Amino acid sequence: MKKLLMLACALIVSAAMFAQQGDKSVGINIKYGLDDPKSTGFGIKGQYGITDPIRIEGSFNYFLKKDYLTMLDVNVNLHYVFTFGEFGVYPLAGVTLQNARVSGVPGGGSHSESKFGLNLGAGAEYPITEKIKVNLEFTYKLVNDYDRSLIGLGVAYKF
Repeated sequence: MKKLLMLACALIVSAAMFAQQGDKSVGINIKYGLDDPKSTGFGIKGQYGITDPIRIEGSFNYFLKKDYLTMLDVNVNLHYVFTFGEFGVYPLAGVTLQNARVSGVPGGGSHSESKFGLNLGAGAEYPITEKIKVNLEFTYKLVNDYDRSLIGLGVAYKF
């Protein structure tokens, strides 16, 4: 069931990114959990401009094992970008599917659990070149029994 839910989220993200005409970009992220466990994650993202200020972003992040816990999440967020010259800032809101797996505990087995939640946050971006932009983002994940704060740094290629 969990694999089916993750596949459905991935298909929704793909369809949303390519369903309309507009600016598109793909990129990579590094994320850091500000709450325990303070784990580091790596991810990929795709963005699609629905209108000039509004865009949709789909992302997948994998968090390295820390204290027997490995996590991954699939996200679909909306951004409303305010531009100031070349600099952009945006609030974000969206949904997440978060999976946590505990394994390697001495004398224990493994356990995995997936939950849906909401994302709220804000970010800033700056174009390095006409095709490459960098961003800094803060996200708060509201997930039942496991809220989490993340800070992320990313780079994206616009095509």
